[in-house]
Parts: sequence; structure tokens; C-alpha cells
Amino acid sequence: MSGTGGPLNASSKWPLRLTGAYGTMLFAVTVLNWLGADHLWPGALNLYLPQIMWALPGLFLALFFFKVDRRRIWLPLLCVLWVLGPIMGFCWSLPAAKPASGSLAVRVMTWNIKYGSYRIAPLIEEIARRDPDVVFLQDATGSMKGPLGDYFKNWQVRSYGQYVIASRFPLSQAEVGELPTSSDKQECFLRCQMRIGTAVVALYNLHLKTPRRSLNAFRTARRQPWYLPEAIDYFNANVRLRQLQAMSMLEFLSEEHGPVIVAGDLNAPDASTVCATLRDAGLHDAFAESGAGYGFTYGHFLFKNRLPWLRASWMRIDHIMVNSWFVARRCWAGSGKASDHRPVIADLVLKYP
Repeated sequence: MSGTGGPLNASSKWPLRLTGAYGTMLFAVTVLNWLGADHLWPGALNLYLPQIMWALPGLFLALFFFKVDRRRIWLPLLCVLWVLGPIMGFCWSLPAAKPASGSLAVRVMTWNIKYGSYRIAPLIEEIARRDPDVVFLQDATGSMKGPLGDYFKNWQVRSYGQYVIASRFPLSQAEVGELPTSSDKQECFLRCQMRIGTAVVALYNLHLKTPRRSLNAFRTARRQPWYLPEAIDYFNANVRLRQLQAMSMLEFLSEEHGPVIVAGDLNAPDASTVCATLRDAGLHDAFAESGAGYGFTYGHFLFKNRLPWLRASWMRIDHIMVNSWFVARRCWAGSGKASDHRPVIADLVLKYP
């Protein structure tokens, strides 16, 4: 009997073939992510979808195998594990060694707070609970004039437009760098220097172009299929702009000869060419180095009107990246109560004070 592990019969051959096709599809997604998913628009679009969706065919196939060929049920389950691991970006790191005596440690926090859209009290509570040494805020225009400004009144603060950098350590004067843009609206980043002991650390607060409107174009195309080619062009232009913004950072980062921290809302998952470009500049991602799990930071508020009980994030688009002067001992995502982004927190150790 096939249900007890006997020879394949007609009823069990087709689930096996479907599993082969499913595995081939997952292999293609994996290779595309490895090469840079956003070189092609389907791969770029996939980056912004819940990757757990790729596990659903495997679960259905596992049910079929349970009925017709239980001995081979491990095949679809192995595919599901591959989704839950590499495709979804699962990270696991060994416990970090304690920093050497006299080494310099700093806790960094980055957060797109969408100031004015959510209650401020939970945001302040989250920052206080995480107890960071330096905080990078995006979408924080006007935030220093209210209770958040009162919270940081004894900190060193530098701000410009949507950006705020608040530090317990001394900060230098802020500098603003321009980023490529597709409109008359200024796109920029905020840079300053932070002194820790005798070390001077370059801080970059970065918020790259959002894909929101270009993703919404596909919703329009779903209702109006004739609009699909235009939606694809719009989406491709958005992806290219974000890539150009990341590439423009290379010029600034190449001039840095000391420790560097780049933090912010990159609007780009780890498999994107945006993150690959910053890695090519000598940076490494704190969560990829020292995180545990997925570290997702966005998605938990997208269905708050239709599915208010669903508070699951599925994208890691907020990052803390550092150069070789730093070792990340631990990195994790905070709660999703105070913004539609979760904060990212990292414990860093300066290797060459």
C-alpha cells in the first residue's frame, strides 16, 4: 500500500511531480534572491510580499502525501523548512563573547516613528525600556518640539527635516548630504560624528525612497488589467531610484577612514541590491551578524482596518549597518505598538578604540 511506504501508484505520482516543480520554484526564488532579487521586477515585487506564502503549497502537498504516500512526506516538509529558513531570511548566531575589559560598547536604536500618526507615549516608553546610547529617528519632523524633545533634553541632539540623531555621547555639527530624487522634493541623509572615548564615529541617518505608491500601482492593475505595463514601469523606476540612492552613498562612505554606523529605514529587504551595495561599501548588517529569528520590522499595521487582530510583520526593511571597526554582539527588533515600523536595536562593540 502506498500509504505505508510501498511502490508509487498513479495517485501518488502526481503529488511527487508537483513537489518537484515546487522545489524547482523555490530554488529559482533562492537563486534570484542571492543574485539580487530586484534586478528583475518580479523578484523585486516578491521582496515586498509575505514570504510565508511560499510555504503554503508545501503544506498542501504534505497533506496529500499523508494520505497517499506517508514515507515521502518529508519531501514537501523539507521544502517548507527551506522557506522558513533561507527564503524568509531566518538568522541564527552563536552567543557573543563578552567584550574585553576596557572595550567601548554602544547600544544603537533606529526607528521610523511616523511622528504625528501615532500616540507619542508608547514611543517614549519603548525608547526608555531599550535604554539606547544613540537613537536614529526617521519621519520625525517636528518631534523635538513636544514630549519627545523633553525626553531628549539632556542628550546631544542633531536634527534636519525628518531626521533626528540623539546621543548620550558628544556629537559634532550635523551635515546634510543630498540623494538622487525623481521630484522637486529634497531627498537627503543626515551625518554627524559621535565621540566615544578617544574614538570618533561617523553616524549616517538614512531613509531611502519608499516603494509604497509603486506597489499600490499593482492594486490598480488588479482592478484594471490594461494598466499593468504602466504599473511595471512605475515600479521599475522606483526600484532604480532606490538603487541610485544607495550607490550615491558609496562616494560618502569611501571617504570614511574610521568607525561608521549607518542606520535607518532603507525600504529594502536584506536580499535587495540596495543592501548589497552598502555591503560592497564595507558595511555589514548587525542583525545578520548577531540576530536571532527574522527581525521583521514592517507589515504589522497594514491590515489594521480589515484584520485588526493581525499584528505580524513580514519584512526587514529597517537596518543598522556598521563597518569593520565594530562587532555586533546582539541585535533585535522592538515592539510594534508605537509605529507602523518596529525599532531595531543593536549592541555594538568598538574593536579599535
